[in-house]
Amino acid sequence: MNISEDNQLSGSVIGAAIDVHRQLGPNLDEIAYEEALARKLTTLGIANRRQVPLPLTYKGVRLDCGYRIDIVVEDRLPLELKAVAVILGVHEAQLLTYQRVGCFPLGLLINFNVALLKQGIVRKAETRIWVPPEQSAVEIDSLRAFDPASAAVVLAAIEVHRHIGPGMLSSSYLACLCHELSTRRIAFEKEKQLPILFDSEPLSAHAEVPLVIAGQVPVFPISAESIDPIHTSTALARLRQGGWKQGLILNFNSETMVSGIKRVVT
Repeated sequence: MNISEDNQLSGSVIGAAIDVHRQLGPNLDEIAYEEALARKLTTLGIANRRQVPLPLTYKGVRLDCGYRIDIVVEDRLPLELKAVAVILGVHEAQLLTYQRVGCFPLGLLINFNVALLKQGIVRKAETRIWVPPEQSAVEIDSLRAFDPASAAVVLAAIEVHRHIGPGMLSSSYLACLCHELSTRRIAFEKEKQLPILFDSEPLSAHAEVPLVIAGQVPVFPISAESIDPIHTSTALARLRQGGWKQGLILNFNSETMVSGIKRVVT
């Protein structure tokens, strides 16, 4: 990482984005800003690529999570472009995920749906190297509280968290967790569709459970500041719709995986 060169490059990109925003204004689709910014960068002689696919590598295996970076500048600066009312934590997690997966030390999150573009720019430096901690006695001892199917998925989740750490998108953790379960030969169903009944009659729409272990334990992987009531309410609703007695919420955005586990019981 050359701090001086990266600062100069990010400054040039921000200047180009300001020009795009000055001409186009807010409240357009993201694709319009992406096209205009790419065109401006090219005019300035700054190399860039749009919609760059980014596979996630977990334990040497490439997992396709469907990630695509809006623009990569000079093959070292990822840009995540938004046109939203407010930048949320999930947007910053998206950029952080791209930085970690692609080994980009610096990244820019640019929200064009603002009055002044400087209000919509987030610059993130990711220079930390995640060092997997050793499995603690507390983690191992915590497994005694779970039934065999739940304990198996918790152990797999602890392994995933040890390897990629907190702060990334929930889809990253789900992909890695599924891979971990496969290598352990634990049966699971991903993105299970559930019929929705209202007044005992089915609706045309369906609900979805991200993961079901051995047909017994629904699992809801999240990446949030904390497990909030909305997460618990969602899990409880899916348990009732699927006829399960219990399930697990796994918050991978915790300092330790054990602190991010919540058992949900109907």
